Amino acid sequence: MTLDECIRLAWKQNPSVRNSVIDIKEARADYMAAVGAFLPRAAVNAETGKRFGRSIDPDTNGYTNETFEEGTVGLDMTLSLFEGFSRIHQVRFRKMNKERSEWALKNKQNELAYQVTDAYYKLILERKLLNLALEQSRLSERYLKQTEAFVELGLKSASDLQEVKARREGDIYRYKSRENTCRLALLHLEQLMNFQPGDTLVIQDTIVEANQLPLLSVPSTETLYTQSLEILPVMRMIDLKRKAARKEYAMAGGTFSPSVYARFTVGSNFYNTVFSARQLRDNIGKYVGIGISFPLLSGLERLTHQRKQKLNLYRLKNEEELEKQQLYTDIEQTLLSLHAGFSEHQQALQQLEAEALVLKESERKWEEGLISVFQLMEARNRFISAKAELVRVRLQVEMMRKLEKYYREGTFL
Repeated sequence: MTLDECIRLAWKQNPSVRNSVIDIKEARADYMAAVGAFLPRAAVNAETGKRFGRSIDPDTNGYTNETFEEGTVGLDMTLSLFEGFSRIHQVRFRKMNKERSEWALKNKQNELAYQVTDAYYKLILERKLLNLALEQSRLSERYLKQTEAFVELGLKSASDLQEVKARREGDIYRYKSRENTCRLALLHLEQLMNFQPGDTLVIQDTIVEANQLPLLSVPSTETLYTQSLEILPVMRMIDLKRKAARKEYAMAGGTFSPSVYARFTVGSNFYNTVFSARQLRDNIGKYVGIGISFPLLSGLERLTHQRKQKLNLYRLKNEEELEKQQLYTDIEQTLLSLHAGFSEHQQALQQLEAEALVLKESERKWEEGLISVFQLMEARNRFISAKAELVRVRLQVEMMRKLEKYYREGTFL
């Protein structure tokens, strides 16, 4: 699998991403509920029973001690006309939360994509280092065979043979250790992609070794920072969160406003029978009215809540400033690392070429007896280290390219 395929599969299978999708559905439901608050509230009531003791006689409207059946049926409808614009602010607040949940999904996908990208390149690095450990072990095996032949001919001492054997055993140990590290890196990537037991992940290495990296037009820090502010999901989330906090502050202020409502009621009753449709028709009563409610005193709850919402605005402003500072720093570090990576890659290539020549010359001198086995192993270790450094720098450049693309386009794909 390529890196893009790994990211898409992680988005599909990761539980945290699926939970973000559920959050979007919940935010949509909250938005629909806020819109539904503009609809009237209606309730139908029906009741039947028997009166005992002293009560009012429905026929004479006087008191009676007789027992009789009675029932009522009614419809009560209330329509809120004004609540200090709280419902309007609530609708806008829920709409912003819905948009923020959608951006939160994209941000969660980007966070997961970054983790997968980092794990993917680490796995490739470990595999390449494993191949280098194998190459180092094979060199030790070749030197051991040559040393054994030289000892038989009397050209090398037994101490040189023991030294080469010890170095070979160390190389085998390092190979086994690197092999285990490679398995752990693969396990971490499978965990991010939520692989099930028994599934097999096959990674395709798309990193092409080249003597020169392709030219890349890198924007300035200010240009990339400006683009990131407009396109990054995390920055859009902060902006929506700040706007939503303003609506919460407005809703808190609306609790000090009077409430105006209209009410319509229609009802009827029957008596001296279990049920009577005729009496229900004859006893229908209706009521239409308008009311107003003034909130006078409720302790300090409303005032305290409003002050907290105002303080929350200041807090979110500070958080936005900190997030912007961190974003600018991250972008600047990414671009600096990208520029440095190109220079380091070229320098690592030159170092590898030089170490290859040194190793070749050292092997010739060792075979002629001009240098010791320690000097030969030192040249070999420097050659392997130069190869490992070139691999590390190459993958680091690829990672910085992915980050630069993320800051520029807002996504890793």
